[in-house]
Amino acid sequence: MKPQRPAGSSNSNSKPSMETVPVARKSRSAASPVRAWPDDDQRERMVREAAYCCYEARGCIDGHELEDWLKAEAASRASSAANTAPGG
Repeated sequence: MKPQRPAGSSNSNSKPSMETVPVARKSRSAASPVRAWPDDDQRERMVREAAYCCYEARGCIDGHELEDWLKAEAASRASSAANTAPGG
């Protein structure tokens, strides 16, 4: 007569169930902070405000809207690049 296994025990040849498999989780270290990147609306607002600052710095002289906008966009891109650089 074969010995019986207790109820709930598994066959030695069967794979472990998902319940018994330990799951490794990645933890965030303090050395790598999570950065919140602005969405398109926030980025546009920031560029708009920077362009207006360029307009004011020029003495509120009309006719340079495109130049001010492009200068503000370039500054925004440079700022984003500095934030993505290692150690930035």
